[in-house]
Amino acid sequence: MTRSQFSLAVNADEKWIENSARLLGLSLRYTPEDSTWMGLLRLFNHTLGFTLSHSAQLATEALTHKPSEREVKLGPSSTSEVSIVLDAARYHSWHNAALSAALIMGGARRRGRSPTLSKGDALARAIAYGIDLNALREGLMESPATRLHRLQQNAEFIGGMKTAAASRHRPARSKSGK
Repeated sequence: MTRSQFSLAVNADEKWIENSARLLGLSLRYTPEDSTWMGLLRLFNHTLGFTLSHSAQLATEALTHKPSEREVKLGPSSTSEVSIVLDAARYHSWHNAALSAALIMGGARRRGRSPTLSKGDALARAIAYGIDLNALREGLMESPATRLHRLQQNAEFIGGMKTAAASRHRPARSKSGK
């Protein structure tokens, strides 16, 4: 998942997610599982007004129950006079819909090259393709004036080859002039 997709799935601002993770000492992995936990954290913190640390405890406790449960009692103990009741099935249904929408409409792809490409891989592919890396390195060690002179010589040579090839392939005229 990208950062923007994660943000949409959690229903929170990207900065809120990063700052909350930093304050809790967590490293973000941008996975669907982490978005479920972070969504509960956002729900308890933003909607109910609990602190981040208390919201994190409640979110962790809520995820220990089955997602299909209708009434999940959260809090100090199940026998306490005050507890929080979470409709886990409804939350997971809402989160799955938000996650699906985030993955489909979650913003542009990341810019730049794919992170799987490395310098070593590119050099190995160039050698396998038949590129002489030593000749490239030697050419780069020459002065720009020398490289420009060689380029002009090559251009003149290629131009001469094209005119020679064109003169060979001209159709011969018949002697009758037709």
